[in-house]
Amino acid sequence: MKRYEVMYVVDPANEEGIDEVKKKVEGIITGREGVIVSYDKLGKKRLAYTIAKRQYGVYYLIDMKADARIVQALDYFLRLNQVVLRFIILAFSDKELNMKQETERIQLEEAERMRMGGRPLPGAGKPGEEDELLPIGLPVFETEVEALVVEEPTLSSEVEKENDGEEK
Repeated sequence: MKRYEVMYVVDPANEEGIDEVKKKVEGIITGREGVIVSYDKLGKKRLAYTIAKRQYGVYYLIDMKADARIVQALDYFLRLNQVVLRFIILAFSDKELNMKQETERIQLEEAERMRMGGRPLPGAGKPGEEDELLPIGLPVFETEVEALVVEEPTLSSEVEKENDGEEK
């Protein structure tokens, strides 16, 4: 099975229709042996342009493992449903999945560091010891940086003599 991401926007005025769409989408995926990795309600947001005289929509994002027949059935359902304003179905390649997993791992590590009240000094502790934490916002410098002095280029005396000779 391949990984897919589905995002759809529904009309916020039809509350019962939103719940029916959600249940039907879950039924299409799980009823055909697909796996829902995550099903997130992203909330009510203003649309970039009006769709069917609507300025707002409720966004849903689904991360799923499915095969082609599930995607085809989901596409058919979302296309014909009156409550769904827009939708998109994206397939992930292996490279994109690895990048997504690496991004999630890094975000979790950063959240843990922030929870601990700072960031560890690089190489501060010996193996097996806790790294010393710095408050957030303080820069970490291992060596002092010397200021670079930039001198303006000057013409050598030979070049000046040549220029003087040409001007006369």
